[in-house]
Amino acid sequence: MLSIIGYRLSAFASRLTLHASRFLVMVVLASCDIIESPFIETGDDGQQTANPQKVLLFDFTGHTCKSCPKAHQSIDQMKVLYGDRIVPIAFHLGYFAKPNTSGKFTTDFRTPEGTLLEKYYDFVSFPIGTVQTLNNQQLQPYASWPALVSANLAGDSPLKIRIIPEYLPGLNAITPEVSITALGAVSGPLSLAVYLVEDSIVDWQKDEDFDPMDIPEYIHNHVFRTSLNGLWGEPACPVEGVAKGFTFQIEYSKILSPGWKISKCTIIAFVYHSDTKEIVQVESIGFTQRPPGNHAEAAK
Repeated sequence: MLSIIGYRLSAFASRLTLHASRFLVMVVLASCDIIESPFIETGDDGQQTANPQKVLLFDFTGHTCKSCPKAHQSIDQMKVLYGDRIVPIAFHLGYFAKPNTSGKFTTDFRTPEGTLLEKYYDFVSFPIGTVQTLNNQQLQPYASWPALVSANLAGDSPLKIRIIPEYLPGLNAITPEVSITALGAVSGPLSLAVYLVEDSIVDWQKDEDFDPMDIPEYIHNHVFRTSLNGLWGEPACPVEGVAKGFTFQIEYSKILSPGWKISKCTIIAFVYHSDTKEIVQVESIGFTQRPPGNHAEAAK
């Protein structure tokens, strides 16, 4: 038993070393001519399949924001409609995310990454968010999210993202592998960011549609927990862009906080244009799958 634990620790240390050195494999072809969609990939069985565009949604929220549950319900409705083609991330930050020292709302969902985003976006009010962009000039009220999501779902993406999750229970650590394949050319510099989110966290939330509005057993979903390679990620291609056939592969390691439930966690990886902050593609995979939640029902 001790030898097995020793092996696990050694393997995890090796993965941390790989992560520190940013181990990657790149294959770059010469041409960077733009290729029109649809973008097709060939599977192991020889069958060709399309690569549908997915949409990343940043939801900026807080447990004392009484209007924010409306945004959460909008996300739930879109998840039912679009399934895994919409990938939401809820960042608890700012004034409405501050915990109380005692009584209600004592949980601190804030993160260092959220604090950086608070400064970057310079918020005026909640609920608000971004759809398929990180640009701080494109904050959108939640009422506009469905139309923006629908518009951004059109067509295919030139990038295919694959995530292989792995959990080491003895260390309470994850070692996911992320790979990118270009099914078509993409111009300009690209960055890859990899996050961990958690679903089904039962805790307090204010909701103005209920009386009293302090809900003790509200279900918080898509909660941002941590980044695996920094808030803004890391460069994922040459500055001039990539051609069809380009690949990028990297493995990450992260020790989880004791309170996080791996069965409720999801890895999210997305690639975006480093200069314009527009999203090229996003992918997610959970350690176990969970159907979309119903905040309002839980609140009742």
